[in-house]
Amino acid sequence: MQKEIYKEDYFGTLMSVLVDESRRMMSTFNPTAETHKIQNDMCKAGTWLGSMPANTIVQNPPQDFINKLEEQTLPEYRRLAASLIEHFIKEFKTQGGDDAKIREHFERMYKWKQ
Repeated sequence: MQKEIYKEDYFGTLMSVLVDESRRMMSTFNPTAETHKIQNDMCKAGTWLGSMPANTIVQNPPQDFINKLEEQTLPEYRRLAASLIEHFIKEFKTQGGDDAKIREHFERMYKWKQ
């Protein structure tokens, strides 16, 4: 199944998937410090719980203000997820891999927009 980054709202496993897939194609691939920074920034951007009032009980379905908090964080979260994929492609090439091959592979897995 192809994930549409510009529509998804959870990327908790994206880094692991990208590392695993990159290493399948090139066993010597290693994520860089910059890769980890993008991933950390992505996680921070997607965290809206700190903006919730203390002692809030989230209902099911969530209250309107909870939905609004999530909607406010998603664009940057999604942008950084797309940036992470692009960075992996760049790093794959830098480390000696075929960037066209990894791009084609990731494009089968994900649709993303910067």
